[in-house]
Amino acid sequence: MSVQPWEPPIARLTGALEQIADRLDGLDRRVDGIDRRLDGFEQRMDHRFAQIDARFAQVDARFAQIDARFAQVDARFAQVDVKFTWLIGIVIGTWVTTMLAILLHR
Repeated sequence: MSVQPWEPPIARLTGALEQIADRLDGLDRRVDGIDRRLDGFEQRMDHRFAQIDARFAQVDARFAQIDARFAQVDARFAQVDVKFTWLIGIVIGTWVTTMLAILLHR
């Protein structure tokens, strides 16, 4: 058997394999480009999420300040409530004493 009958099919097969290799190289270049774009997108998204996290931290800190202020206001209202209760007690005691003095005076 001679080698010559196998040369044309092997040549075609070699050409087809070279075309496949060229297409795969082109595909690799496109995939690399897509990978670079996705990496850039991922970095931008990470940066934006870091900014959002920082903003939420600022808002949380502000809410902590507001909560502390409300606690101060609540404490002041509690003081006013105690003083008002004492004032009402004194007024009622004074009124009862005055009424008793008027009614029991001879």
